[in-house]
Amino acid sequence: MKLIDLHCHTTASDGIYSPTEIIDYAIAHNVSVLAITDHDSVDGLAEACDYAKQKSFNLIPGIEFSIDYPHGSFHLVGMGIDYTNAELRYELEHLQLLRKERICKIIKDLQLHGIDVTNEEIEKEALGNSPGRPHVARVLVKKGYAPTVSDVFTQFMVKGKPGYIKKEKINFHRALQLIKATGGTAIVAHPVSLGFSTWDEGEQIIKDFVTAGVAGIEVYSAMHGAEDVTHLLHIAEKYSLLISGGSDFHGDKNEAMGYYAEGKPIPAGLAKQFLKMA
Repeated sequence: MKLIDLHCHTTASDGIYSPTEIIDYAIAHNVSVLAITDHDSVDGLAEACDYAKQKSFNLIPGIEFSIDYPHGSFHLVGMGIDYTNAELRYELEHLQLLRKERICKIIKDLQLHGIDVTNEEIEKEALGNSPGRPHVARVLVKKGYAPTVSDVFTQFMVKGKPGYIKKEKINFHRALQLIKATGGTAIVAHPVSLGFSTWDEGEQIIKDFVTAGVAGIEVYSAMHGAEDVTHLLHIAEKYSLLISGGSDFHGDKNEAMGYYAEGKPIPAGLAKQFLKMA
């Protein structure tokens, strides 16, 4: 059975596999279509696209923006983007500068709380790429401060805990503008993370995004249970939205590439609409 995965990360943001390694990993795990959607970064896409051509592999270039949003967590994926777009790259350079500044503040705050961690260790963990919280978390696991990365994020770098520094994020309308400027398609990632309390509220939020220009939603996600999938399929049909699905693969969070839940593959037919845009 051929699998697809439309939401994955590389070392260009906070994944553990390089752009070429993740394609090899996908091929080895019977994944025939992959979208690389690194956080606020397109740094791995040139390498990935060149390698995908060599391997005759179906790769969709993408990005995942962390959006400034009053509650919950709002991530907007751009699918089929032109990663060479100058306007996009200029904006991402600014976001990466803010990201580096934040990591320095996180490290300093951890040190003030007696945590033995240095900038050099985090930079080494990031392998020369822009460092992020997951790189800090991996160092803390290696140094014995927590057994897993997930455990780190219950003890450190979250509100009220050592190392918490608020992230500066891009405005929704600016991110949407950039995705459209690059010829991409805007998809709301794992909508349940938006923090709504009822599905009526969730539908209204998604409807407002659609009015603004969002084209689709990620129905099949590791964050979604069966009931969530049912509600999101209904919303997608009601507003004629594109349906996406991904494992949110990083490589160290027990994800299974090509699956949104244990034993539940992402429907392979979803890839066709995005391949036309790639």
